[in-house]
Amino acid sequence: MSAEIKKTSLFNTHQDLGGKLVPFAGFEMPVWYSSLKEEHLAVRTASGCFDISHMGVLKLSGNSAPDLLQNLFTNDLNRCVPSKMVYGFVLNEEGMILDDVMIGGYEGDFLVIVNASNKTKLIDWITSHKQDDVSLEDLNRDNGFIAVQGPEAVSKLEIIFNLELSQIQRFGTATVEINGNTVIALRTGYTGEDGFELVIPEAEIGTVFKALVDNGVTPCGLAARDTLRLEKGLPLYGQELSESIHPYMTRYKWAVKLDTKFIGKDALLKLKENPALATVGLELPEKMIPRPHFEIEEGGEVTSGTLSPSLNKPIALAMVKPEYAELGKKVTVKIRNKTAVATVVEVPFT
Repeated sequence: MSAEIKKTSLFNTHQDLGGKLVPFAGFEMPVWYSSLKEEHLAVRTASGCFDISHMGVLKLSGNSAPDLLQNLFTNDLNRCVPSKMVYGFVLNEEGMILDDVMIGGYEGDFLVIVNASNKTKLIDWITSHKQDDVSLEDLNRDNGFIAVQGPEAVSKLEIIFNLELSQIQRFGTATVEINGNTVIALRTGYTGEDGFELVIPEAEIGTVFKALVDNGVTPCGLAARDTLRLEKGLPLYGQELSESIHPYMTRYKWAVKLDTKFIGKDALLKLKENPALATVGLELPEKMIPRPHFEIEEGGEVTSGTLSPSLNKPIALAMVKPEYAELGKKVTVKIRNKTAVATVVEVPFT
């Protein structure tokens, strides 16, 4: 029996705006409103807003919370204090990736942003390791979560809601007031552009989203979010990351700080020197679009691929044998009943 598909607090808003809704990570989410390309380019050139309420937003507090989180987090938790979001991994005992997360200090507590598909797994993992004095609050119960992204995103938010956001540094956390409601503002995103992710009370989030759209911010769906992150080389759990992939197979080795102690570190040190595969960017000369799990003849596979809306050419992230990971190397991608020679290129692609 399949699990019931959930609706975010913006479901009716998406319907009113003509969004095409599809199941994703257990939620009914908009894949687009107008078109992938139009929404993608709006974020690259102006501003767009996304419903990201499917993502997990957790708050941890208590005297032992810093020790708990450092034990679970590959990056240095000291960088999160007092008010900065930091990227890293949560590993299992074998050194493989349970999830990639953002953790940040917020008003003396800690926020943890987890992937939608891993939320239950991460809550269980944190709970199984936490001390009694640590409280874990699921902020999704009473709040929605939106992203406003693009070169005009900050100025749009400031003008529409009479906010002062420019002083908040990139990856910073802060509390702001919108329409009399307390909102958690994170200067983060998943598009490669400037902007904010906002945790907003459920009763107010529809009004906020509609005000953004009414003032010229383009509503955007999952399709544009995926092509935007792919152009910037940002990983997607289940494709570039999984429990069969460790951090030294990814492009984010810098998110592992070996001068800290964390679960999976001992196993990871053994895996570090000889990763079986490495993550690279690929560019294809023809308009043959690579898709996840397309085989690479020399070894490995495509993890994500698209026709880049910004570049108008096929790009992909892939896992290849280390000897093929250098810039300029050629690999052969099997695309259905044909093959295409792809070149290893720099990432981000744009």
